[in-house]
Amino acid sequence: MNVLHLNRFFYSGQTTHAFSLVREQQKQGINARLVMDGNPSYQALDLYKRTMDEMGAAIIKPGDLQALLRHLHSWRPHVIHAHSALTFPLAMSLVKKYHVPLIITCHGLGLNHHEARPYLQEAKAIICISTRVANTFREFATKVHTIPNGVDLHEFMPQKKDEPIKVALVGRIDTSKQKGYNHFCKAVDLLDGVEFYVAANKSPNSKTAHYLGWTNEVASLLAQTDIVAGTGRAIIEGLACGNAVIILGRTCQGILTPEKVAKQKWLDISGLSGSDPCYKNMFYDLAKLTQNKIYLQQLQTFGRDLAIKEFDNSILTKKIIDIYKVTSAHH
Repeated sequence: MNVLHLNRFFYSGQTTHAFSLVREQQKQGINARLVMDGNPSYQALDLYKRTMDEMGAAIIKPGDLQALLRHLHSWRPHVIHAHSALTFPLAMSLVKKYHVPLIITCHGLGLNHHEARPYLQEAKAIICISTRVANTFREFATKVHTIPNGVDLHEFMPQKKDEPIKVALVGRIDTSKQKGYNHFCKAVDLLDGVEFYVAANKSPNSKTAHYLGWTNEVASLLAQTDIVAGTGRAIIEGLACGNAVIILGRTCQGILTPEKVAKQKWLDISGLSGSDPCYKNMFYDLAKLTQNKIYLQQLQTFGRDLAIKEFDNSILTKKIIDIYKVTSAHH
């Protein structure tokens, strides 16, 4: 089966997700191709070039249908899978040309709007990364599938955690997350005897942080850290690497504990449903983790187990391939 994935190029968990999904589909015998549209910076190209070369991904100018058709040449897709609303018009042109099903993945909120309606109606399946996102597509409920982002459990795995305790904050910071970011940095600066690493697109307001910029070396970083803060993909990767996690985005949801997970039918790692970020509460959470080694180790073991149970990329990718098979059979 030939599957064409379309995504817009920008620093985010969405880009990383598209890479890991295409890679895993190729491993599982699907002839998956990825085309990124956009004008990436030299820095982004440099960062992702090796990954893209390995999977045979291409870059075209935004919305350039002719360039895309030239790239595909005689290769004919059986399914078009769009990961960004900005690529929906391009996807629709291909769907009409090849008469194949359109699959859309919605990575965030706010995608069910007037401009997107024709594409959502055309889509044979809408994949949502969380129930929070899925709930915004109630009128399309018959074709909505909730499948979280997966993580490669071989690439992201724990290594020996050495002293001192290492804390990482990983994520793409926008204005809505700036307050939480500042408060977390303030809280970590108040701790004694920890190392603090920040992998983000904006430099931290911190006296103690090692700022790594936006990096694709996250797996090796998280393998060695003890505690990670962030949302979404950063949390999934942190869990897989055996970290205790603090869910921090627009709000702070605090430490993810077995009790919190047991209470939720669907795990919420969005950083949208907690309380207003406050450095005192974050300091209290961090102190709880850094001062109680046994509690920290219990949460780290729990984190890895949770990643294996909920976020195994090979299992979640197979679910997506099954959707392709069903929609292609009906098309």
